[in-house]
Amino acid sequence: MTSTATSTTEPTLDFYRKALNYNVIGRYDPKIKQLLFHTPHASIYKWDFNKNEWNKLEYQGVLAIYLRDISQGGDLFNFETSMTENNNNTSASINSNNTNNFHPRDKDLTVLTGKDIYNYGLILLNRINPDNFSMAIVPNSVINKRKVFDAIDDGHNPLECMGVEVKDDLVIIKNLKHEIYGIWIHTVADRQNIYELIKYLLENEPQDSFA
Repeated sequence: MTSTATSTTEPTLDFYRKALNYNVIGRYDPKIKQLLFHTPHASIYKWDFNKNEWNKLEYQGVLAIYLRDISQGGDLFNFETSMTENNNNTSASINSNNTNNFHPRDKDLTVLTGKDIYNYGLILLNRINPDNFSMAIVPNSVINKRKVFDAIDDGHNPLECMGVEVKDDLVIIKNLKHEIYGIWIHTVADRQNIYELIKYLLENEPQDSFA
């Protein structure tokens, strides 16, 4: 009886956690369409090219990767690496005029602007201060096509193909601006899971949904 109750409770709790994370992320990015991955505890590091070392950033908490709905296309979008809610604690939103309630507070973090081509998002819901960490994820095929077919926008806002690897207990990601971030994930198995998911998203054409 106990084992049956436990086996029933675990999927229920996992469903609840996914639903909760989805709703919270939706407050920061209303274009979330589907939650693809989440893990309960992660930390963020950034590679310092000048000092040739990792710097630990003040981001710890739930990490999630999600599919975004960019079907409208053409809208300007401000995808900030650091996001925080506005002071009146109301739900934040992003609109096509590129004005929003998110403010980057770390001068070392890059803000992405321009047409919303960002098919996927990575976000860490921070437990230690109000700022969340986020990163756009775009298939490399989309970036390569953009350089050819949208050269003007690429000239104003140049983006580079992303990369991902696992090394020294970190999932290492080269972002669209050639910055290097390391993600330490408490659950060891999830390190490989997130690596394989990001690698798949980068190496394949964008998808509208996942089974």
